[in-house]
Amino acid sequence: MLAWLESVGIVALWVVAIARAPQGVRSREQRPLWFAVIMIALAMSMNLEPVTTVLAHLVPGPHWIDLATHLFAIVDAAAVLWFIFQAAGRHRRTRLVFGAALVVMTTLVLLDVTGSPHARNEIAASPANPSVPDAYWWVFLTFHLAADTTCGIVCWSYSRRDTPRLLSYGLRLFGTGILLASLLWVLKLAYLQTRSTVFAPLFAPVTGVEALFMASGVALPLLARVHARRQYRRAYRSLAPLWRDLTAVTPDVVLGPGNRIRAAAVPLQLRLYRQVIEMRDAMIVLRNYVTPTACESIRQYVTTSAIPEHLVDAHFTACWLTAALHARRNGQAPQAQSATLVAPGNNDLADEVSHLLGVATAYDSPTVHAFRTTVLDTAQTQSG
Repeated sequence: MLAWLESVGIVALWVVAIARAPQGVRSREQRPLWFAVIMIALAMSMNLEPVTTVLAHLVPGPHWIDLATHLFAIVDAAAVLWFIFQAAGRHRRTRLVFGAALVVMTTLVLLDVTGSPHARNEIAASPANPSVPDAYWWVFLTFHLAADTTCGIVCWSYSRRDTPRLLSYGLRLFGTGILLASLLWVLKLAYLQTRSTVFAPLFAPVTGVEALFMASGVALPLLARVHARRQYRRAYRSLAPLWRDLTAVTPDVVLGPGNRIRAAAVPLQLRLYRQVIEMRDAMIVLRNYVTPTACESIRQYVTTSAIPEHLVDAHFTACWLTAALHARRNGQAPQAQSATLVAPGNNDLADEVSHLLGVATAYDSPTVHAFRTTVLDTAQTQSG
């Protein structure tokens, strides 16, 4: 009834594997897990009817297709276990893992060759039907159960260490998917022991849910990067109006030419980083255009404007920047500024962007607009 879940899960796993391919190829840390996903997707796909149809044209006979699929599944299980060990920093188990896989594959071939004649390597509905001996399935399923359970435990164990929260969630989802694979092998062992028709309908849905969990775990960092990119784009656009006003009067702080084609080729995070640096440098230049008397007046203006306490600093900065821009545009000479008007720089880009976004929001607020139109216009009238 839920057999369609198997196809959906395998497709989801392939989509995520392809989407993660660029990072999986470039990043040495991500490569083992990405290869593991590829191997799992390949092994699952070999049980789908379109794939078996193609294999039927390449391999002589269903029996050999089954045997080749099972041998590849053993290689897949060993490779996934090895990849998981590598990702977890446990590098000394290579010989053990692949040695065990070689022993299991040799045993399967011997059991297959020495068994009674059979057309397919499938668990027969009755032990009386011609098929590979049950020992074949006990070896095959037990190896998978041991490998996948170990993978799931390692993923969960590693996720509980001092790992980033996103990586921890991804490992837990992926580990849960692999532990669901263990459940699948338990169900198949129960079917092997009882030949009950209760178990067979559960194989495809469990495989589908297993694949969906693993796909979710692998997709989580990808979704996080998409979210981060959206955040960078939103911040870049939100800072643009204030950046334009600041750099218009301090063009020397701009790090590169204002060519839109070249700018578009620069990664968004780097563009945002440059934007932050240029705004910081412009603020350092402009602070010399605000006198201590003007600073005191601005602070008093902001204090009496009924602004929430957590927004006071941002509004104060936006007001003195407005005053400095006015002075710079009107040709006033800079003066040495003893007050610390520019907040200390932050090594974290996210915190720096958050601070400047607060200033940019305040810069466009009614309070700063009123300061611009009332206070500055009054000053201009008095000087005239």
